[in-house]
Amino acid sequence: MSARHAMRAIALGLVALLSSACAGTPASLGSNEPAIYDPNDRIDYTVTECGAQVLLFFPVMTNDRVARGMELIRQRAGDRYVSSVRMRERWTYIVFGEILCTDIIAATFGRPKGAEPPPAR
Repeated sequence: MSARHAMRAIALGLVALLSSACAGTPASLGSNEPAIYDPNDRIDYTVTECGAQVLLFFPVMTNDRVARGMELIRQRAGDRYVSSVRMRERWTYIVFGEILCTDIIAATFGRPKGAEPPPAR
């Protein structure tokens, strides 16, 4: 392999690596189907997920912040109904880039207890 071909292979590999850094994970906010829940049994969960943009071009753990945060909320909520998801984005500039953070707040509701008809749907 000549030096020219080696340089092309390295450049192509670098472009592929940088392009894959831009790929993100789709995130679902809240539950996908209607559920029966007790509106009086509400617990709010808050999570913060952060990442960085190094030199403003290289994302490090930035693209899947919302997906990671929603997964944490679902783990904490267990079988509770996740609703009313709110998000806030914030960033801080640093010498070699910026820190990007996403705050996620979600209300969760428990299932109705007893044989009474469900209070909300």
